[in-house]
Amino acid sequence: MFYTAKMSLRLRLSASFVLIFVCHSSLAAEPLWQDQPLRDYIAWLTSQDIAIIYSSDLVRPEYKVTTEPVNPNSVAALREALQPYRLSLAQGPGDSLLIVRQQTASGHIDLTVMEAGTTFGIADVRVFVGGKLLGVTDGNGKLAISDQEPGTLELLVAASGYIDIAPNIIELTTGQTLPVRIDLQPLQQALPEIVVTSSLYSLRYDPAGSHTFLDRDLTTKLPDVGDDAVRSIDRLPGVANGGVSTRSHVRGGVNNEQLFLFDGLRLYEPYHLKDFHALSTIVDQNAIADINFYSAGYQVPYGDRMSGVVDISLREPTSETVTELGLSFFSASVLSMGRFGNSDRGDWLVTGRRGNLDLIVDVVNSDYGAPRYEDTVLHVGWELSDRSYISANALLSYDKISVAELDDSEQASAKYRNRIFWFKVDTAWNQNLSSSTILSATVIDNDRVGAVDVPDMSFGNVTDNRNFNSATLKQDWQWSASGKWLFGSGFDIKRLEAEYEYDSTLNILPPFDQILDNQPLLVRSIRTAPRGAQYAVYLSGRWRPFADLILDAGIRWDQQTYTTASDDSQTSPRFNVLYNWGERTELRLGFGMFYQAQEINELQVADGVTTFFAAQRAQHAVASLSHKLTSGIDVRVELYKKRYRQLMPRYENVFDPLVLIPELQIDRVRIDAEAAVSKGVEFMVTGENNAESLLWWLSYTWAVIEDSTEEGTVKRSWDQSHTVKAGINWDWNKWSFSAAGSVHTGWPKTELMVETISNPDGSSELVAATTPRNALRHSVFHSIDARASRRFDVSRGELTVFLEITNLYNRQNPCCTKYRLQTDSGGNQSLTANQGNWLPIIPSLGVSWRF
Repeated sequence: MFYTAKMSLRLRLSASFVLIFVCHSSLAAEPLWQDQPLRDYIAWLTSQDIAIIYSSDLVRPEYKVTTEPVNPNSVAALREALQPYRLSLAQGPGDSLLIVRQQTASGHIDLTVMEAGTTFGIADVRVFVGGKLLGVTDGNGKLAISDQEPGTLELLVAASGYIDIAPNIIELTTGQTLPVRIDLQPLQQALPEIVVTSSLYSLRYDPAGSHTFLDRDLTTKLPDVGDDAVRSIDRLPGVANGGVSTRSHVRGGVNNEQLFLFDGLRLYEPYHLKDFHALSTIVDQNAIADINFYSAGYQVPYGDRMSGVVDISLREPTSETVTELGLSFFSASVLSMGRFGNSDRGDWLVTGRRGNLDLIVDVVNSDYGAPRYEDTVLHVGWELSDRSYISANALLSYDKISVAELDDSEQASAKYRNRIFWFKVDTAWNQNLSSSTILSATVIDNDRVGAVDVPDMSFGNVTDNRNFNSATLKQDWQWSASGKWLFGSGFDIKRLEAEYEYDSTLNILPPFDQILDNQPLLVRSIRTAPRGAQYAVYLSGRWRPFADLILDAGIRWDQQTYTTASDDSQTSPRFNVLYNWGERTELRLGFGMFYQAQEINELQVADGVTTFFAAQRAQHAVASLSHKLTSGIDVRVELYKKRYRQLMPRYENVFDPLVLIPELQIDRVRIDAEAAVSKGVEFMVTGENNAESLLWWLSYTWAVIEDSTEEGTVKRSWDQSHTVKAGINWDWNKWSFSAAGSVHTGWPKTELMVETISNPDGSSELVAATTPRNALRHSVFHSIDARASRRFDVSRGELTVFLEITNLYNRQNPCCTKYRLQTDSGGNQSLTANQGNWLPIIPSLGVSWRF
């Protein structure tokens, strides 16, 4: 028993969804109590000189005031607030009031649903008696069932991912409060739950689940440009990114070597502003439940990309309807989700987001153009039974872009439209056998026009129209044969179509037509419409011969029918080992072959290529050792090596990679690498202090990535030999502070040189040359991003306000060089070089309202 002596008046906020929110002058007025915790209301009454005594076992933390009291400062109002929970008032010691349970002919059940063999409570479990839904468990797996008829009762429970293996028969007597615990078994036994693969970083968004690096709360609190959760990957070791794009280089790979999955479905071209450095993904972070990120050694269900996997899960709707509104400098968003139907078997989720870059640019300088983008996620699901779930989903995005350089040297406009639809069926056939089936259709339309006019250097124009369609059937099976054996299999069938209409003209003036195999005039006109299919089949097995050892092996076969390559099928064996070296140490080893076919929508028509190349190949070898210190600090060391073979040509801009129209530049170069090697060592330390809500991490990476070409061994343009990354998050009361930063070796660069030479006839001319490709380096890159947020309880829901600053101290990190030819009054020409930089200091103010 305890006595609440005093509680200060709670402040209430009312907010509207605008760029700058304002607090009403009625903050100090009489509080509105509907939907507020019942304990807070009782404490307030106590502060009004009404002495109240109660037991925390009776007035539970989840109890709320269900209706607004007419006269809040009265005993009658308190009786009304207690009534829904079968509670009443009795005379206590002195003049105090005692909260007691109502005398009734019914009984009460205090239910707890746990995962078998653990102390983990399972949230959102639906509980039935006689076919009637009695309620849903809270985040701790608890549910209070009041006013239940006495007798012999059978409790039926349903939870996603769990199975109830025994009947739950209870005997409830009149007036009894019966504690009941139900243990549920996960649909997959312990063996599948163990992560064997090395190089897996789990960015968990669901606070109810376990996590290894970042949970949902932390990830949403980390500073990231554009309010995009996928950018959190850049905080991990082995990932290289200048900060502009959401496309990253993973352990030396090209930035198109990651498999991008959403709700199990592969997404093609999942970026906004895709030809303009991909500033954001098309998946709103409000729709994301968790992100699993693999940087090497992933298993055979993941195929057709050779450097990484970004596996995003769809957020699961809650038992109560939730709406979230958000507004920041970068975007405006809305989310709504909940459940419907008999026994809440149905669920739905809707998100909408609009980028605000066009509005910001219009205020700053409208001459930059108007980049605008939108996206929407639609989901509806239904539990056909306790073992089967079906859903219909859509992901829609639209971009309309016009951008220009301030000196009018480049102008471009584009329209992009992605329409993705999929049906998904998840079935647990029994406790050991489960399957997932996806039927999908993707339609992508891309239209782009642009022009380049750099005085005395080059001029040209481009018209680019592309269309891509796919229809996919994908199915995955998993069978847990025993506590020591787990088998998986699956297939993927895709019908693919693409259409290309591309026209461009490029004029390069002397002396720049002399460098990098340039031509004075280059005209391209391409019309092609490839058709074909892709097939994939895989089989995997996991075996635990001893308690401390798990072996995982698999083989995958892929084929493409639309290519003209001599080798259009690939076989990929992969093998992983996990050894538990005591209670605190784990050793993981991984080895395998990883192929990447050129997709039907990846034909390099912008660079004049009209045929598809054979699939590229990478061989991964990884060794990872992790140890948890007695202080709770996790230490991890990982060594990796990737050997690339059968590489297809790639095209880069060696002076300035941040141009608007890459193929119409004088620095465009084709790289024909026979092979490549990426190797490195990653060291990471993470620490957490739950008492102070503090989390921090620190990593160091040594790496090298080199191409083998006819020129010899050449560093790739994103090679960074030494990298240090660090971050911290601290929650204090309703405040949250976070910062993340990185320091790394400057990326390689190539320089242009021009000199005037005299001819024998007395005339003079300019001669241009370049340094050996990537032989020089930019200066060291370093930057820190910071974010602070504050939560406010308002009359309806919760309001969060945040301030975020990218590149906190406005470091000028060089990325590129823009060259221009200048002519003086005497007619003499000289070359000027203007350094370009990665992102400058960027502040962002935002607000979100959840109710």
